[in-house]
This record gives sequence, structure tokens and C-alpha cells, in this order.
Amino acid sequence: MDEELKAELERRELMAPDTYRVGLATTDITPPVGIKLSGFAARTEPSTGIYRSLEATAIAIDDGATPFVLLCADWLGFYDRAPMMRARLREAIGLPEERYILCGSHTHCGPCIREQDERRFGPLDYDYLERAVSAMAECATRAWKSRSEARLRFGSGACTFAASRRKPDGKGGVEWKPSLDAPHDHEVPVLAIETPAGELRGLIFSYACHPTSRGGLLIGPDYPGFARDYLARRFPGVTTAFIQGCGADQKPYAIDPQSGGFRSLEVDEVRALGDQLGAAVARVREQGEMRPVEGPIALAQRILELRTELMDLELVQRSLSDGREFVREWARYLLDRMDAGDPVVPLVPFEIETVRFGRSLAMVALAGEITVEHGLRLKRELRPRFENVLVAGYTNGVVGYVPVRRQIPEGGYEVWFAQQYHRRTGPFVPETEDQVHAAIHEALGEA
Repeated sequence: MDEELKAELERRELMAPDTYRVGLATTDITPPVGIKLSGFAARTEPSTGIYRSLEATAIAIDDGATPFVLLCADWLGFYDRAPMMRARLREAIGLPEERYILCGSHTHCGPCIREQDERRFGPLDYDYLERAVSAMAECATRAWKSRSEARLRFGSGACTFAASRRKPDGKGGVEWKPSLDAPHDHEVPVLAIETPAGELRGLIFSYACHPTSRGGLLIGPDYPGFARDYLARRFPGVTTAFIQGCGADQKPYAIDPQSGGFRSLEVDEVRALGDQLGAAVARVREQGEMRPVEGPIALAQRILELRTELMDLELVQRSLSDGREFVREWARYLLDRMDAGDPVVPLVPFEIETVRFGRSLAMVALAGEITVEHGLRLKRELRPRFENVLVAGYTNGVVGYVPVRRQIPEGGYEVWFAQQYHRRTGPFVPETEDQVHAAIHEALGEA
């Protein structure tokens, strides 16, 4: 028997049955000023400064049989860089690539790192990309090597600044305006990591809301970074990490009195949002009921093929004269591919990962910009069988927006315009929601 494995098994035998081995580490991934920022297609100028640094945090969790690593970064997401990041982690740590769950906070004031960003923003800073990936691999390695016995506890609180950005227009469609009547999810899930004696080591928390409080040309992590700052003041020495929820159609509630739409916030206002979320997390830890997480870890991965509607040739040809450049670009691309004898395939690979801790916690990681009703449905359906549920969007190789069936007839950005940015043939078919949820239940052994 390998000596390292033998030592690991001996350590496990000495641990209490309700404990795990957990390691935590954080690193800086702030890009240089001047890098282009990702998230807003119309913002093409270089960044001009930094309002707060960007960070990545790694959490290694091991039950002695099924270890895995969470990597949470202040990026828009990992998108097409997920294979590169996972390969680097596998080389550094040795676990199979599916054991690394990559979580982007989805800040819109972080660096362009996707291949598709080059189409709109020009050449990427590949030196920065290499430095950041190397720093995150080293961070994850430190977390892996620092694993020590720990207990996990889970609770949830509430934070109320998220609002839907799909306001019904009264005609069966939607407007991009704040709506408190449309579905939203104000729950704040919190996973605490403690020593066996009960001393707090780490806090992993989530919220379902786009980190798009502000635009501009300053680099920063939006409200998740300021929430971590609040917790650092409240719990000195404790490592914190943010996981973005199913917030694809949610945005911080801030109305422009003239247009009735959303307004961009100043840095101090964004900090106030972070303080509000941080305070909600702190209340869960200090006042809420946090339940023990226990039981063996089971991890499952599924790769689905989501279908889009077939190309409407008449619509594509009409779109060549559309007033919006991204629509004209979409039409030209589809027609060029068709003329070359290589039409766009109406299939999108989509990754689902699930992690269950016995019956005490089910974690679901979805590789898309997931609208809020997905998260609400999963919590509703899984909670009769699991004590706690945490659903993450924006994980691994993000494929773009994935709406629920109800939203498809409404149209709008999350249903259709975003698909054009991704150069797809059409919206996702109505059966997509049920396809995704059936696969999640199967992965959790709940089919």
C-alpha cells in the first residue's frame, strides 16, 4: 500500500465520524490596470484603476474516500478556461478533473479572459491569464496540503437587495426594469467550517444576484468582495468565500428615477450592499440555527446536450439589416457557416455536478447563468429528502443563460438576445428545464 494512502487511512480512523478534513487558502488575482473588463458588451475601453482587489479562495474537503476542491474566484466565470484550470489543478494536486468545482462570482468589473471576449475587446492579456491560473493552482495546492480535522455546519439567513430585472410589460413580454413582484430568492445559505472544538475557521456563503451594482472602468469584485471584507472585520482570521447562486435574472435594486430602470451605484453604495450581505451571514453564524453536516461524500457529474430551436432562415436573413450590431453579427456568422457547409449545431454541452453529504446537505453546481426559478424549484423539490440545499450557478464551463420554461414565451435578454451573443441558432427548447432537473435528481440518486 502507498505510504501516503496508508497514512491518510490511519488519520481517518482516528477522526470522529461526523468530521472531515478541510483546508483553506486565498490568493490575489487582481489584473493590471489597463486590462479590458468583461461583462458589458458596450464597454470597450481599458480599465483605469482598482476600487478593490480581486481574490480567489480554495476549499479542500475530504471524507477519506471522496475528496473535492471548491475554487471560488472574483471572475465573470471560468467559461472556456475551465478545462485549462482543471488540468492545472489535476497536475498540482492529483485528483481527477471532475473533483474541482470552479465558481465565478460573476463580477462585471473583472478581466476579459474568454476567447469570445477577443471578438469584441481585442487581444487578451495572456500573461495575466497564466499568472492568475498559476496563482489559483498554487492556492488550491496550499488548501489541499493544509487539510485538518474539521466539522461542518449549515444554516441560512436572508438579504433583500436583489430584484428581478424582468418586469412584465403587460403584453406577454418583459422590460429590463426592477421588479419586486417577479420571482426572486432572498435566502443566504451559509456553510461554516469549524475545528472539532468549535472554533470558526471558514465561512462559505451564497446569494442569487448579479454583481452588477456598477459599471465603469475600475477593477473590483462588486458586493461579494465587500461582503467578505465585512466578515473579515467581524471574524478576524476566518477564511471566507462567495458562491454565486441562481441570479441570472436578478440585480441589486436601485431605480433610476428618470428612466425607471436600474442605476449604477457608487463604490460606497456597493460597499453598503456588501455590508448588508455580510451582516446577514454573520447573523446566521451568531444567532441562527446551524445544523451539523455529516455523512459520506458522494460526487456525481453529468454532461447534458441542451437543444436550441432550429435556425429560422427568414429571421436570420432579415437580421442582416437589424439596427443592432450584435444581431447583424449573429446573422452573418450563421449564414457564413451555412455557406461553408458547416452549419451551427443546435446542441450545447452543459455540465451538472452534485455533491451530497449523506442526507444532510445537497450541493448542486450548474455550468450556466441560471435564472432564479431553477434554484427555487430545486430547493422546493430536494428539501423533503435533504436537510439542506445549496445551488450554485456560474460554475465550471459556463455556457450562458439558461431560463426556465415559463420565461421562454416572454423572450428578452436571458431567453434570446444572449443566445445571439453566443451565436446559437435560437432559444433553448421549452423541455430544457425538465431535462436539467431530471439529470440533477438522477445525479443525487433521487430519480
